[in-house]
Amino acid sequence: MQNLNDRLAAYLDKVRALEDANTDLEVKIREWYKKQGPGPERDYSPYYRTIEELRSKVLGATVDNANLLLQIDNARLTADDFRTKFETEQALRLSVESDINGLRRVLDELTLSRADLEMQIENLKEELAYLKKNHEEVSALSAGTHRVCDA
Repeated sequence: MQNLNDRLAAYLDKVRALEDANTDLEVKIREWYKKQGPGPERDYSPYYRTIEELRSKVLGATVDNANLLLQIDNARLTADDFRTKFETEQALRLSVESDINGLRRVLDELTLSRADLEMQIENLKEELAYLKKNHEEVSALSAGTHRVCDA
């Protein structure tokens, strides 16, 4: 048992010695870090000003880019609108031209019909004039025969 106690005491002495050595090492490490650590505080304020200027330039360029994209999109939409209007008006023009061609045919037919009717009117006028002349001649002859019969 004495042997175990001696061994335990030796072990505890060894642990204390290691703890003391560890404490010394920690102190030496802290001192080394103090010597080797970062130097004096540096003034980064000029860099911050430069960074802020660059950020504002980037933000301005981003806004300009967004405006350009918006203008491009608006131009595309306007072009699409004009294309649609053009196609609609072109279809309407073709329809009107087709109607005009159809009406020209109808006008030609009506002109021919009118010319035919005018010829018929002229023929009827000639026939009426002929009938009037014939009637007058017949009337004159029959009036002459009535005079002869009365006498």
